[in-house]
Amino acid sequence: MRKGSLLIVITLIIGIAWSQLRPVSDKTDTDPRYVGSFSRLAELLSDRGIEGYAQAAGPRDFSFPEDHGPHRDFRNEWWYITGNLDGGNDERFGFELTIFRFSLTPAQDHDPNASAWRTNQVYIGHFAITDVGNASFHVAQRYARGSLGLAGAQAKPLQVWLEDWSIEAKNNAWQINASDKDMAIDLTLSPLKPPVLNGIDGWSQKSSEPGNASYYYSVPRLRTVGTLQINNANYSVTGLSWFDHEWGSTGLSKEQQGWDWFALHLSDGSDLMFYSLRKNDGSHDPYSAGTWITADGQSMHLGSDDVDIEVEEHWDSPNGGTYPSAWRLRIPRIDLDLRLRPVLDAQELHTIVRYWEGAVDVVGQKAGMPVEGRGYVELTGYALPDPG
Repeated sequence: MRKGSLLIVITLIIGIAWSQLRPVSDKTDTDPRYVGSFSRLAELLSDRGIEGYAQAAGPRDFSFPEDHGPHRDFRNEWWYITGNLDGGNDERFGFELTIFRFSLTPAQDHDPNASAWRTNQVYIGHFAITDVGNASFHVAQRYARGSLGLAGAQAKPLQVWLEDWSIEAKNNAWQINASDKDMAIDLTLSPLKPPVLNGIDGWSQKSSEPGNASYYYSVPRLRTVGTLQINNANYSVTGLSWFDHEWGSTGLSKEQQGWDWFALHLSDGSDLMFYSLRKNDGSHDPYSAGTWITADGQSMHLGSDDVDIEVEEHWDSPNGGTYPSAWRLRIPRIDLDLRLRPVLDAQELHTIVRYWEGAVDVVGQKAGMPVEGRGYVELTGYALPDPG
């Protein structure tokens, strides 16, 4: 379930309208206009303004590679990649590259006489690198119209781009590229498992309210090789990545505040995704869900009662807000008991809204045998403004 996703998308759209759709790269500053007015998920992720858009009303048939591409009948969509990478001299990195698509109006018939500037599509990108050895976290964002070649998406072959940030299918693999003032990645991702449908056959319901759902699948394990650059240093890197693709037209109910999202690669070849939805009072929402994937690619749906998550430590952001920072995660159904810890506490993204998303290490046991791993965690709805 991506990643501060609808909150970020909708809030950034407001920022885009404010800035007249000028492409930007903003690494550090958070404008208090946006944080103060648009931080609450419950206020943003409603069913207001969705008339005319397609709805994720129930299970559908998925077809690949077509479904890797855009679904413009829906209001929001994102392609999201995270990974943990190693350099040749024991360097350790995490990375995130996300491209959001957002429709400002429902899809309309193409007008051959329309201006080349005319579009109802906006694309937004987030790019981050965690440099563990130097205890540093680097973030960039940008956005552009879906016109004049500035940004766009297509299915055959897969290509999603935002200026020079891109996700492309090439030679049975995916190529991802992104760069900013002090960082860059050029990586080739080769899927080790087929796409896995999350939720009920790819239909991921977020609350009891009709339409509060999305279509959601993952490619959970991709062998990753390439180059990474931080400041003036270049590294050859290898590792594992996780790909998510999700689309829909609405999101949370008014009773829900945010979520904790986990995506883990374990040393026995198995993988785990789980999102823990939170109610406004901080309690666990019963529509939380996830997917367990075995080493041979078989998947099993996990309901809210299948997973127990205990927060063991917290981190206070210097910018305000307190995030969980260590977890014990247990799934009795598969005899799994894990402990997760961030590689750095300070992996908070300072985009137009603030949220935490970063690399974690994993240790524990599965069926009584030691297991370890790496992964990514996203935390939304914690950096709320003070009342008034």
